[in-house]
Amino acid sequence: METEGRPNRARLLKFGMVMSPRVWLNARIDLAASVLFSLFNVVINQFFIPFALKQGATYTQAGLLAAAPALGLILSPFWAGLVERVGRPKPFVVIPNLIGRLLIFLPALFPHPEVYVITAFVFHFLMGIQAPAYAALIPKVYPPDLRGRLMGYVRMASGLVMIPMSYAVGFWAESSGPSGPLIAASIMGAVSILLFDTMKLRKEPRRQISPPRFNLRNQWDLVRSNRPLAVFLGATMFAGFGNMFANPLYQIMQVSVLGLSNTEIGLTRVAYFTALLLTYLIAGRLLDRFDIRYTLLAGIAAYAIVPMIYGLGGTFSAVIAGNLIQGIGEAIWDIGILAFIFRLAPGREGIVFSIHLMLFGIRGTIGPLLSTGLSEHLSLTWMLLAASACGWIGTLLFVAGSRKSSAAAAAAD
Repeated sequence: METEGRPNRARLLKFGMVMSPRVWLNARIDLAASVLFSLFNVVINQFFIPFALKQGATYTQAGLLAAAPALGLILSPFWAGLVERVGRPKPFVVIPNLIGRLLIFLPALFPHPEVYVITAFVFHFLMGIQAPAYAALIPKVYPPDLRGRLMGYVRMASGLVMIPMSYAVGFWAESSGPSGPLIAASIMGAVSILLFDTMKLRKEPRRQISPPRFNLRNQWDLVRSNRPLAVFLGATMFAGFGNMFANPLYQIMQVSVLGLSNTEIGLTRVAYFTALLLTYLIAGRLLDRFDIRYTLLAGIAAYAIVPMIYGLGGTFSAVIAGNLIQGIGEAIWDIGILAFIFRLAPGREGIVFSIHLMLFGIRGTIGPLLSTGLSEHLSLTWMLLAASACGWIGTLLFVAGSRKSSAAAAAAD
């Protein structure tokens, strides 16, 4: 029951799930907002670096653009502590998103590589505020027994829209330049977050004691006392570093080595979003019904396979295959990591997720800058294979740690 003392509250049956009217309202709002957000997602996550490269960005600037999402997350534990003290995560999600999405007007109006870099850093600093707040917000939006499926369905709908949109954005940019897609993405992104702001949150009793102030040492104590969480963070640190090390190399190979047009890049994104869509559909059900570690293992392994395909293939077909597997991995990381943290640290989701984000910030800042700095001295093939090796280390660490955790649990029983 969502609210004690109200056992006769109306329930609805939707898509095989029993839910309250509030949850059904939130699911519809989330769905509509995610569909509107699709254009922004395609432009900022799939085309922003290629647009900058085609506007004359250097490999170093491409590395900075690839590192920007991670650099903005390094302060996540601080923001998570602030959100936990305030107890109202929604403003920390809505306000930074609204400002950040409107900033994408800047490179549309001033199409210079430096503007792309500055915009990316400010935008992702704001995303570092909203990310841990989002992790604290979702438990107030969806109940735990429906969370995986509802998050999967919403993202599946968004992925379905992004499949044709990826090609459309590539064709649009090819014919008239990137300014039009950037402006349209900014507008749709702002509208989507304003719609998201209308969701109704679960009412909770007012806290009598305020949480302690931000203390990174106390947050790490929470990790040390939770072995499965520590194994998870270690595995994702290796696999995620390999992914971020390889990320700008994918863009460099597509634009500077293979010379793909915006339309061809759009086709690779169609493959990516097709895999993303199907994975959201499947993974959401798996997360709610089976041991979450098996689903996460597939996502971690995907980050080992993609750079190996790029490094050994080096063709347009390899890029298509890499995007397919990348879509699988990112869909699982998107909803799987949140679901894993929700189960391992109930009530402290924002804090634990912020530690994950801080580690992403560290590896995601070092990885792209290191790879782009080395790109003029080492071959792309060897660097991509090195990234793959990091991914396989993370995968094996997760497998070994999961087996030890299972054995310990069985011994305790």
